[in-house]
Parts: sequence; C-alpha cells; structure tokens
Amino acid sequence: MVMAILPSFTLWPSTSQNRKDSAEISGNMSTRDCSCHSQPKLKVVSKQNLHITSAPERKFSSAWFHLRKLLVMLIYLSSTYALTQDSQSSLARKKVGLVLEGGGALGLAHIGVIQYLEEHHIPVSYIAGTSMGGLVGGVYATGPDATELREIVKAIKWDDVISGQSRFEDLSFRRKQDAREYPSTLEFGLHQGLQFPSGFNSGQQVDLILDRISLPYAELKSFDDLPIPFACVATDLVTRSEHVFRSGPLDLALRSTMSLPGIFSPVVHEGHIYVDGGLLNNFPVSAAREMGADIVLGIHLEVASLKRDTSLSSFQVLGESIDAVIAANEREAMKRADLVVSVPLQDFSSMDYEKADAIIKAGYDAAAANAERLASLSVDEASWKDYLTKRASRRAAAVTPQRVEVTGVDPNIAQPLAEEMSNFAKQPVNSSKLEREILELNGTGPFSSVNYSIVQEDGKSVLQIDAHEKPYSPPIVRPLIVIDGSDYNDVFFSIGARITFLNFGGYRRELRNDVILGSQYGIASEYYRPFTTASNWFFAPRLGINSSQYPLYNGSSLLALYRHRLAVGGLDLGHSFGRTGELRFGYEGGYEHFSTQIGNVTELPTASGATGAVKVQYSLNDLDDPVVPRSGQSVNFYTKYYHANPGAPEGFPLSELQIQNFLRLSDPSSVFLNAHGGTSYGYKTGIPAFALGGTTRFVAFGENELLANQYFLFQTGYIRKLTKMPPLLGSTIDFLGMFEIGKTYPLPNAPKPPNLPGDIVGALIVNTLFGPVEVGGAVGDYGHGKFYFQIGRIF
Repeated sequence: MVMAILPSFTLWPSTSQNRKDSAEISGNMSTRDCSCHSQPKLKVVSKQNLHITSAPERKFSSAWFHLRKLLVMLIYLSSTYALTQDSQSSLARKKVGLVLEGGGALGLAHIGVIQYLEEHHIPVSYIAGTSMGGLVGGVYATGPDATELREIVKAIKWDDVISGQSRFEDLSFRRKQDAREYPSTLEFGLHQGLQFPSGFNSGQQVDLILDRISLPYAELKSFDDLPIPFACVATDLVTRSEHVFRSGPLDLALRSTMSLPGIFSPVVHEGHIYVDGGLLNNFPVSAAREMGADIVLGIHLEVASLKRDTSLSSFQVLGESIDAVIAANEREAMKRADLVVSVPLQDFSSMDYEKADAIIKAGYDAAAANAERLASLSVDEASWKDYLTKRASRRAAAVTPQRVEVTGVDPNIAQPLAEEMSNFAKQPVNSSKLEREILELNGTGPFSSVNYSIVQEDGKSVLQIDAHEKPYSPPIVRPLIVIDGSDYNDVFFSIGARITFLNFGGYRRELRNDVILGSQYGIASEYYRPFTTASNWFFAPRLGINSSQYPLYNGSSLLALYRHRLAVGGLDLGHSFGRTGELRFGYEGGYEHFSTQIGNVTELPTASGATGAVKVQYSLNDLDDPVVPRSGQSVNFYTKYYHANPGAPEGFPLSELQIQNFLRLSDPSSVFLNAHGGTSYGYKTGIPAFALGGTTRFVAFGENELLANQYFLFQTGYIRKLTKMPPLLGSTIDFLGMFEIGKTYPLPNAPKPPNLPGDIVGALIVNTLFGPVEVGGAVGDYGHGKFYFQIGRIF
C-alpha cells in the first residue's frame, strides 16, 4: 500500500520555480484521470490552464504545500507501521512446536528455556517431549506458567523418586520392624518360581506426581484438548517400535515416556509394555510435525563427550553404547528442526537433581544466547495476552467425586480399602492428603504402586484408587546377610531371609516367617490377625526353633564357644498405635539348652530344661531411617516373669529398656543420645540374662565379655553424611563417632567386672543395597582396643 501511494504524490511539482510559483488546481481546469493500481485517482493539471497566483495567494499555497508534505509523511509512517504489524501478525499465525529432549536431571534446563520464551512473548502451539522432556512438557501443557512450572518441578523430592523406596516414616509398624531387622533394601518373590522386580524402582513417587498433574484431565479424550496440545514418546517392547501418546490417560503416557529400563518398572497397559521413549526417539521432531507445527523449535541438551583415555567397566561400556545410538538418532532428528537451541550442560550429570537451579539457569542463558534467532517468533503484547487468555480458558477445573472405589485387587481387599478412603468422597480432592494416605497404604507392603484418578460411571464422578499388587508376590522375600567381625580372627557368618505372605487369609492378616543358616540357624513363624479389618487390636500366635553360637571373650582372647538352642511357642494379644508402635501381652514357653562346644569355663555350666514366662512388651519407632537414623526416637521395653528357666533355682522377673534419641543438626550432621538398662531385680537367672560387648554395646570389649544380670549403658555420638551413593548401589556413606560409658553387675560366683567400663568408637558406614557395612575401631578402659567390621544392624 505504501509503494502505491508514494509515486502518486511525487507527481506534484518539486522544482524551485514551482515552489516559488505554486500551482492551484481549480475546479474548472481541464483534467485527465491517472490511476495508480487501485489507489484513488489523481488529477494531472494541463499546462495551458495553469493560473499563477498573487503573493498572498502564493503564501497560502506554500503553506498548503508544506501541509500536504506533512500529510504524505504521516501516511508513509503509518503505512510502514501497519506493514510491520501485519508482518508480525502473519508470523504469529505460524504455529510453533516445542520439542523437549530427554536427559534425566539435565531436562530441568527446559524450564529455563520456557521461562525465556514466556518473558519474550513467544507462544508455543504444540509440545512434544521424551522422558524428562516429556514430564516437563506434560506439566507445562496442562496450563501453568513458567513460574508455576518451576515450583511444581522443584517441589519434587527427587531423592525419594529415584531411590524408589518408601520413606521409612511411611511404612507400617510391621514393615518398619522388617527394615530394622533385615536392613537390606533388596526384595524378591517366589510367585511362580524365583522372581525379581522388573525395575529397582516401582515408580510410586513418580505416579503420585503424575496423578496430581493429570487429575483434572482424567476424562480427556485427546491431548489436543489440553491448554497446549501435547505428545510424548515411549518405546513399546511388544511391537519393538516407538509409540506416540496423543490420547488416553495422561498420567499413563507420562509414566511410560520416562520409564528408564531396569530402573523404573515398565508400564503394562492393554497388552503393551512401555519403557522410556529415549531409546528410539529422544528428540521427537516428527511428533511435533504430525501435530501441525509450522516451525519446530528443538531444545538440545549438550553433555560431556567421552574422553579417549577413560577406563570403562562392562556396565559403563553398555551405557555408553546405548548413549551413542541415542545420540545418532538425535542428530538426525535435529536436522529436521527449524531452530535448535543447544544448552551446554557438560558440567552436570543426569543425576544432578540437587543442582536444579543451576541447570534451569543454563537453559535460560542458552535461550538468551539465541535471542536474535528467537526474536522472529515473538508476537506483540495484544497477541500475547490473547494467547494467554485462550490457554487459560482451556484449563480444566477439579471435579468433586461422589464416591470412592478401589480397583486392581481382590474384592475382599478392595472393599475395606474403599471404606477407609470414603472420606474423600463428596468434596474436592485434597491431593496432598490423599497422597499421604496412599503412601501409607503403599507402606503396608503388598502393593508395588497405587494410583488415583477421576472416572465417570453412570453419570457420576468417581475417585478411582487403582492398586497394583507386586507381580512377584506372594510371598515377599527380604534377604539377610550377617557378618560379625567384632574379632577379625573369629568371624561369624550367617545368611537368611524373612518370607512374608501379606493379606494371608484376609485383609491386613499376614504370615511372617524367618529362616537363617550359618553360625546361627533356625526358623520362626508368626501369624498376625487383627480382630476386624479396621481394628487396632490383634492376636498373634508364634512358633520358633533357633540355635546360635555364643562366644565368650576375655579382651581379645576367646575363652570358650557355647551353643544356645531354644524352641519356643507363644500367643500374644496386642494393640497397634498406627505406624509408630504396639503393645503386647502374652505367654511363651518351650525348651532351652545351653552347652559348651569349645573350652571350659566353670561360671557358665551346661543348662537345659523347660522355660516359660508371661510378658508385657512395648515398642515405639519414630525414626527417619532404619539403618543410620538422623532424627526421631525409638523405645523398646519388656518385662517378663519366668516361672521356669534352666539353671534358675526359682522363678524370677526380668526387665530391659532401650531408648534411642537422634537429633538432626543440619543436612549432613546429627547427634544422638541412647540409654540402655536391664535388671533381674537381684534374682538368679541361671543362663546370664544380658551379654554385652561386640559391635553395638561396649564395642571395645570382646563379644559377650561383659555378662550380667543387671547393667546400664549410655551412648552419645555424632553422625556426619560424607557423600551420597548412586541409588542403584545404596544410599549414603557416613562417619560415626561415639562415646560409651556404663556398668555391669557381677554374676554369682563370677569375677568382678570392670568398674564403669567405657570406650570411644570411630567408624565408617557404607549403606549398601545388601545392608550396612561398618568398618571401625574402638579404644576402651583396662587396655581394651580393637579393629572391627560387620554387615548387619548398626544401632
């Protein structure tokens, strides 16, 4: 339009003479029409009809001429601005497809890029992502802005997500007992033979994140109906091809795209088995094109290249080989993108979730470095506001469920579970509260994961709790390795397992069995049965046979080796206090035998015969970790009255109390104060009631060196986390420093024990998947000192 107007006005006279004697166009001049394209016609003046004006007229004409020039300039400028605006509007109509690459923690850089795009008014019409790119893109597609997206992703407790283990606080009391007594985090099943989990991580924490994000969109027919149309890529192991999710349950799609093989359990759905899409298409430009993108903007995560002199293990070779295949696919995909923003992340790894802020900033800085190229995608303020308004209008509102149902499990289990969660019906879903109950439900043991969503049934909204039982159970097996190197010249080794049948004979009922072989061998079983499915009262019959070595030391010298055999049965009536404790009343009786295998020490004669006692027992566990607690309390107390016991001249009472208190000073540092004490109230017990020394109580003393019917012991110490371990190997490496002091009281006819024995302990604890490995040394009173190691319980 500008080019059509300007030539028309240049027909007006412009010479100096003409400026001096400007021509007036009169109504009676002879004229001819001149057309320039489709613009308004201009009348051209014939020479013979020119009329020269007088001086006053010339002044008026000159002013009129300059006014006309000003009008020409205004028209030109306004036309140029209109052309620019028209150009921007035309570009804004070009639909931008944002492609987000997978890369674990490195994928958090996408948040920084999205933040830059929003700040510079670059609208995203489509999103396609894989793995972590799929998670970030999926969250963004549901409608939050960049700030909300950052808060959502940063609020995720990535350590819990990656470890795949339920937090110790979320476990039921009986599962806490399992974790304390069997500290290995490995687990497998015997369902249809020996079976291991399909991944180290069941994905429960991930599931809850995705359920919360997807809840308002549970009835979504197509991902095109999200605030931003979305697609993500997974790998289908059944068809051995990539699968692009553009419809179906959103949480299932997101869970599938980031199911890293061997780490997360695969997603099984309608005859398909889905794992991480990065194996086949980690840079899904093709998906964005199929969705309708005119311009594809891809975000590439640059990682450090492998150095030529790097020494690789067999596992690293396998990993680098897979990475090479993925990188080749990415390079081909990037060629098909219109714009690629590469984020330099060579200083980070795919597990650096704790460096989220720095990784996000790297993404923002990379986008800023490409400002000139990205500027062509920007729209004006009015267009941007219109884009945001339309995006916000597509956000779904939360739905109020009318009832709760549980699926995926036997109706005899589903019904009581639905009753327990019925309080979530007829009110907006409180995701935080619901997820807390799901984590506690998962902490009971039988489920690999529990999901939630809203479904429509008979025109009513239903909160559906979908519980997935562990496919390798029943039963569930927790292995045990015990190595006692309290004296490295005489190391005792045992291996065993706890085999548990959960929901055995009904909801919340369980049969728990212990088997151990080696220096100690035996078998024990307990059937735990609540009065009703919702009752805190229970009864528990039990039966066991056990034989263990009982070494007796004097300093570093082994005096004798005894064998302690016990066959006992009992019945307890108890009351549970939620996830933290229980109280039991019961009776136990059987047969006990104590005899020498090596050596001869007169103060511990052979004793055998019947044993029987009534008891009261209370246990509390409010710790934050089963192996190396950093905060919380633990209490164990029992009192018994033995009416029979080998070697005891008469009946006697016996009580013992153990209290542990841990206080966190900072993230790496904690202190603790523990107190132990026991007494037979002055009665003779036959077989010694308490034996101290070894690796946990009076560490500088030999195993069972301090025998007593009465004692007290105080422990205070410091724990510092030195480093985290890769989740597939364990959790942490910690330093332990401890000071102990206490007293034991002499047995009848036995030498007087040391007065107020004490020691100082220093140790390194490596908390592995197979259990904690402790290596340390201790120095104590009366010339005691030793180096020791163990695999087993630390506290």
